[in-house]
Amino acid sequence: MQKITINKGATPDDYRDYSSLRILLDEFTETVAPYIERLKDCTIWMVNSTATGGGVAEMLPSQMRIARALGVRVEWLVIEANDNHFFDLTKRIHNAIHGAGDEPFTEEDLKTFEKVNAQNLKNALEYIKDGDLVVIHDPQPMPLGKLIRQERDVKLIWRCHIGLEEHTDTTRSVWKFLMQYMDYYDHFVFSLPSYVPPEIESKTTIIPPAIDPLSHKNRTLWMAKCAGILRQSGITNHQDPLLYPYYKNLVRRVMPDGSFDSVNKYSDLDIINRPVILQISRWDRLKGFKELMEAFILMKKQNESKSDKSAITYKRIKYTRLVFGGPDPKYVSDDPEGMEVLNELISQYKNVSKALQEDIAILLLPLDNPKENALIVNALQRSSSFVVQNSIQEGFGLTATEAMWKQRPVLVSGAAGLRFQVQHKVNGLINQDPSDIEQLANTMEQMLNSPKERDKWGFNARNRVIDKFTLFSQLNSWLKLLSELR
Repeated sequence: MQKITINKGATPDDYRDYSSLRILLDEFTETVAPYIERLKDCTIWMVNSTATGGGVAEMLPSQMRIARALGVRVEWLVIEANDNHFFDLTKRIHNAIHGAGDEPFTEEDLKTFEKVNAQNLKNALEYIKDGDLVVIHDPQPMPLGKLIRQERDVKLIWRCHIGLEEHTDTTRSVWKFLMQYMDYYDHFVFSLPSYVPPEIESKTTIIPPAIDPLSHKNRTLWMAKCAGILRQSGITNHQDPLLYPYYKNLVRRVMPDGSFDSVNKYSDLDIINRPVILQISRWDRLKGFKELMEAFILMKKQNESKSDKSAITYKRIKYTRLVFGGPDPKYVSDDPEGMEVLNELISQYKNVSKALQEDIAILLLPLDNPKENALIVNALQRSSSFVVQNSIQEGFGLTATEAMWKQRPVLVSGAAGLRFQVQHKVNGLINQDPSDIEQLANTMEQMLNSPKERDKWGFNARNRVIDKFTLFSQLNSWLKLLSELR
């Protein structure tokens, strides 16, 4: 068990300097004042499975900094695990909650689940005291909540960031496996109402995820800064960085033979001068990478059949690049399935024609420096014509929220978490079926050849995030709930 130190970051005064955020902040601080008063004599403990990577680890530091600035005592604990079976099991649980997989959960799974969590109990109890509030995030540390409850007089909340709109045999099986821990929890938090198992609906609050507009991943990057980050990270190679040195570890790209090398070793990605379609996610079958690549190839092939090669609509498609960004596997030890999915994507890429291989870039983003990783994602999103999230299933999809904040138009699937954010033809497009390759290809072509519409969708997208998906709306809901449980 590790207690995580929160580095310095934006303060309430920093947000107040931005006119669009000042109103949100002032309303927020006024609303939460009575909640903070009720929380002053206890400590809130956030518990999850990792301090880097993923939406939870990204959201917590900003929320905690603001809460602390307002006088709330909140701390962050991360469980430790060295059991590969545990990682395999929690990935199966994750997939099953999304309706994927059909492998039953066994007594052996239960023993592994509880053993790893029990190994973290002693250290957890050194921190957590009677009267505290404990928030357990996602399935990995769920048994730890039960064990803490048996030792301490605390209020216990389970926060689930994933889900599936429809309850299937697979989801019912995994919820049955997890239900044995539910009685130990006082309350539950989900992202969407449709994700909630019926057995706990009466004790559940809905709190959608949100972004921090001033984080490194979302802060404003002017043209020179954006171009500098692309050079520092090795994505562009036009000249050496002018103001800052290269990052210690550079972005790598999958080569035509499946090996990994520098981004421009085989061909110049030329991300600055070309239209770019971007998807950034972890390597997960549910993210729809395979289908997106197939649709991109189809779009290109259909374009070559057009007779007027001088038309701007033809040239726009011809020169478009598809860029996938995901974690470099050399920095990820707890996601064995991620490497399998990346290898499947590489095999698909190796079978693509040489000309199309130059138009497709699978980028491996280093994770050794969270700030640099966030800036790379930020620069890639700002350099794209539009951002895609082609998820088969998606709990929420902060990558779409991030792009919308940056006034990037988005193309998303009809997965519930994405459909909740994006309003079709208002701030992006929804392609309902992520596996309908022909429709996806046509929709991408439509977006590329509708630059005025993209401008409108991007403008509206930022307003949508300001209204619904900043950390202030999320933290307001959390402080209200925690004060009521207190």
